Amino acid sequence: MSRRVPEFALLIGVVLGLTAVVFGLLFGLRLLDVVVLAAVGAYPFVAFGLLRDDDPASVVPPRWILVVGVLWAFLGVVGVLAADPSPSALVPAAFAGLVLALPPAAYAVRHGADVNPLPPRATLGVGVVAGVGLLALGLVTVQPVLGTVSAVLLSVAAGLYATARGVRLAERTRRAAVAAGALLGVAVVAVGVVRGADLTNWVLAGIAVAFEPSLYVVLSRNRSRGRRRRTR
Repeated sequence: MSRRVPEFALLIGVVLGLTAVVFGLLFGLRLLDVVVLAAVGAYPFVAFGLLRDDDPASVVPPRWILVVGVLWAFLGVVGVLAADPSPSALVPAAFAGLVLALPPAAYAVRHGADVNPLPPRATLGVGVVAGVGLLALGLVTVQPVLGTVSAVLLSVAAGLYATARGVRLAERTRRAAVAAGALLGVAVVAVGVVRGADLTNWVLAGIAVAFEPSLYVVLSRNRSRGRRRRTR
């Protein structure tokens, strides 16, 4: 295909995103609605264009994408909290911010926008701790599924970032993480039993928590193998 195809997709994404913003402002939509509409319109086309381009970093600098993504994620968080300033809104706000920020961050990491001040292992540790915090907040506010999804997104993303930056966990550490995930998953279900709530969401959350370390192990191994194949 011609090189114009990915660039045309990028242009469509930008136009759709700006159109959503103008539409939202004209019709007085909430900030969250505007942010979501713009992301739904722009992200798929921008992602398609970047993936199909042989050298996307030469067309769209990774740091620009990262800045725009972080800004849009911030607006998403503000939009959620503006609609509901209660503590229970912190979990959906975190989820919205992660969903909006992670795709631009992944692109930036892949193409070398090294702006993270923390070392890779420290980033992994912060991501895991913050993920556990989101999980606990979801349990406290009786949002086990959303809290779990947010925690999994954050911790796996931090783990894959660390892997991309050369961190290799020992097999003993991997096995310990899998065992800890299983115990934490059982604890999540136990919390649901103690609260006397409908256990469906709690069991789903517990299963997701239990398998999250295994998901990271599988994804990190696949990325490592792919990198070794490319370097041969």
